Amino acid sequence: MVFRIRSLAVAAAAVLVCFSCAKKEQQAESGAAGSAAGDSTIKYVSDEVSFGAFFDAEGTKRTIGIKGAKDTKLFIIVSFPATLQIGAVEWRLVLPEGVTIEYDKFYEKRAALLGTFEHGISETFPCIAGPKLVLHELVLKVPAGIENGEISIMPSHTGNILGVAVCDENFPIVEASAYKAIINPAD
Repeated sequence: MVFRIRSLAVAAAAVLVCFSCAKKEQQAESGAAGSAAGDSTIKYVSDEVSFGAFFDAEGTKRTIGIKGAKDTKLFIIVSFPATLQIGAVEWRLVLPEGVTIEYDKFYEKRAALLGTFEHGISETFPCIAGPKLVLHELVLKVPAGIENGEISIMPSHTGNILGVAVCDENFPIVEASAYKAIINPAD
């Protein structure tokens, strides 16, 4: 049983990697450049599948006020319908200048990880049903003076994908939307 679950997780990772490569080849052939470096636009595709950066594990708090230099927790959560099962994700984390990751507590059943937060991550795990999955609990070191510090979840640089692999035949990819978090919003 464990072998079968790990085999499914590895297959899901392979699907994401292959999808990433195929998408790059298609862009090269058609001349499409995708999103340029520094481009902060996201192609919103699914209203039912979304990633979010939150300051609470429940996924309700997207802003926080921090005075001075301080550590704070950030939760990366993927939300999807309860009727859907996913086995892999691909995404990238963009932090405000000066904010660093001190600690990462990732989903305990994660089977494989490829990439980095800055360039894009592909993660696999045994198939799980919705409505949500806390992928990472990060401890961020926030320096003093951050104002309107935007934390974004974007498509990976490697495959230009922000999405999940569904646990159906051939692990189809569902592209997702994303929600930002803000440190010290100016109102």
